[in-house]
Amino acid sequence: MADTFDVPVRRRRMTSLTPLIDVVFQLLIFFMLTTSFLQTQALSVVTPAADRKELPEDARVVEIWLMGDGSLRVDGDPVSPEGLADAVGDKIGDRTDMTVTILAERDSHTQQLVRAVEAAREAGATNVGTARVERLGQ
Repeated sequence: MADTFDVPVRRRRMTSLTPLIDVVFQLLIFFMLTTSFLQTQALSVVTPAADRKELPEDARVVEIWLMGDGSLRVDGDPVSPEGLADAVGDKIGDRTDMTVTILAERDSHTQQLVRAVEAAREAGATNVGTARVERLGQ
């Protein structure tokens, strides 16, 4: 029996998956809590086409000017963002053939454009168009 050696048997240790599952679970909770579920809303904007037709001379147009410094004007008169819908509503009155044109300077923000379109719709405008200009009033 001198030939037999007692060799210690090494057992392979099983790697525990518990820490990995814990980390994945924490990541899942983190992403669930930080995700915001906002309802998206489409906004249709009619931009001027290259072959656009000129408006008839008797058509009435209300112009909302979005200035590069953040100020707003309705037909040249300065207005506050809160009073924009009222100012456009005063210009439109009861007429249904009114067209609201939003003129945006180069440095104006997109949020201003969205607020102007919403204010025009709130004031009762059915035709809203946009244009980009380099400098207003020049």
